[in-house]
Amino acid sequence: MRLADAIPLRLTVEKRELYEAQAMAAELPLSTYLRNRLERDDVLLEEVQMLRRAVERLADRAPGAEKSTAGGGDMTAVLLEMLLTLRQLGGAKNGLAQKELERQGITLWSSEK
Repeated sequence: MRLADAIPLRLTVEKRELYEAQAMAAELPLSTYLRNRLERDDVLLEEVQMLRRAVERLADRAPGAEKSTAGGGDMTAVLLEMLLTLRQLGGAKNGLAQKELERQGITLWSSEK
C-alpha cells in the first residue's frame, strides 16, 4: 500500500497520551494505530448507514406503520440506542446508551413490547 504525504494533526495532550497508550498496547506505531482506527471508523459508519436503511425499509413495510418522529416512535428509539451503543464501544460503562435515552425522555425499545 502506497501512502500519501504525512498530515500534521494537533491533539489535546490527554488525547495524545490516550492514543499513544492504546498504540503501545496494540504494539503499533502511533501513526499506524491512528490510520487503522480511522479506517475502522469508516467501515463502521458504512455499516451503521446500511443498518439505518434496512430499518427504514422494514418500518415502511410494516402494516399500518407511521413514520416515527424524534422521541416518539419505536424505530427512532432503536436507531438512537444503536447509535449511542456504537459510540460507547470504546470501553464506556454498560447501559450508558440506555441511560442517555432515558435522560432525554425517549422510550427505550424492547423486544418484549
